[in-house]
Amino acid sequence: MKPVLGPVAALCLTIPAMAFTAESPTRGDDEIDVLAMNNPGSIAEQYRQDRERQDYLFQIPGMNGIMEPWARVRTNLDEKHGFKPTISFTHLYQDASDTVGPEDDAAGYEIVVDGTWTFLGRDTPAPTQLGFEFLYRDFTSDIPPVALFTQVGSLYPTTVAFSEVDPTIGQLWIQHKFSEKLGFRAGKLFPVSAYDFFPLKNFRTDFVDGIHGANFIIPLPDRGLGGFVMYRPQPNVYLRAGFHDANADAEKAGFNSLFDEGELFKIFEIGFDPQLAPRQPGRPPPGDIHLSVWHQDEREDENLSAWGIAVSASQRFGRFLPFLRYGYTDIDSDGILFRRSGSTLIAPTPLEHMINAGVAIDNVFGQANDRIGIGLTWARPNDGNLDNQGALDLFYRINITPQIAITPILHLIIDPPKNNDEDTVYVWGIRSRFAF
Repeated sequence: MKPVLGPVAALCLTIPAMAFTAESPTRGDDEIDVLAMNNPGSIAEQYRQDRERQDYLFQIPGMNGIMEPWARVRTNLDEKHGFKPTISFTHLYQDASDTVGPEDDAAGYEIVVDGTWTFLGRDTPAPTQLGFEFLYRDFTSDIPPVALFTQVGSLYPTTVAFSEVDPTIGQLWIQHKFSEKLGFRAGKLFPVSAYDFFPLKNFRTDFVDGIHGANFIIPLPDRGLGGFVMYRPQPNVYLRAGFHDANADAEKAGFNSLFDEGELFKIFEIGFDPQLAPRQPGRPPPGDIHLSVWHQDEREDENLSAWGIAVSASQRFGRFLPFLRYGYTDIDSDGILFRRSGSTLIAPTPLEHMINAGVAIDNVFGQANDRIGIGLTWARPNDGNLDNQGALDLFYRINITPQIAITPILHLIIDPPKNNDEDTVYVWGIRSRFAF
């Protein structure tokens, strides 16, 4: 075991020795992590993506001189102490062509400082890691972007995550791998980034809508207490089982709601990589097929329980990444009546069936990091009084500078069930992300 120096102390000792050099590749990128426990949008995976060499359109004069000292600090923290911090700012603006409510646009932003610290067992098959996330979100319009779908009449949000969250510790967890086959993570987690693997499920860099960005047919809780165990009987096969506080609130520690109320969200997954393409060092598997089975306990504030399944398949072929997904939810199999607030059905998820298919294409216009995403979704609501909904989602992400990515977004809603006056509603938007 290597001696450990706290990352804060290491930062202080490293700054005087900084050199104005480019950031070196992330430690361990030349090795394949057999027990890959991180999904897109997770802290570790976002760090890896942000540290990759970026193609870009231009460089802001003087930016290299500003960024290189920080890059040097971060590289030293990683190589010497296993500490990998990231700072990012993401902004989203959306505007709707037609609404049933008074608001037709929304804008919001988030500031994130997160990272991982492998404080035991670095460079061994059994490392122990701490993950943390400081999160702050706010909006600059009359409503947050995550609520714009209520004005449009859609079944699910046109974006996820862009809401209001006071400065808080969104994640704080411990992860340990016993070997290349078995590991666990426990603490305050973000379940959306832990389950239902989907290579484009990252609202900061890829799709932002509720289906692609969070798969709304699975009512995964907010950031809160929980844990999961992952086991790989074979390198291309994995099993994952976890439980989480069904009443999680990102702004709260969650001990009262978890241990006093005892209402849980449970999930089990089995998946495999069909091995149609070779695994690349430092990257998630190029292919994934999995089945997720989940159950949510009856919650006191909802007076109903639910269970469901989700099936997902994706496979990268060079520049192309096609995908196909399906989900089903069964609410109140024990016969409890739906609860309504006025005319609104209160349920763990608004969807009963969901079919989603599409493709992502990289290196579209000669930039290795630019990407087009195309997704088609059909959804049947749990409320039998509402019609089915279709949707088309498009985005194009391009790096303007090494640190700044811009993404125009289009969300086309077909037959929005809560907006009977319109056959189609367009929600266009633009996302900007600054990663340091």
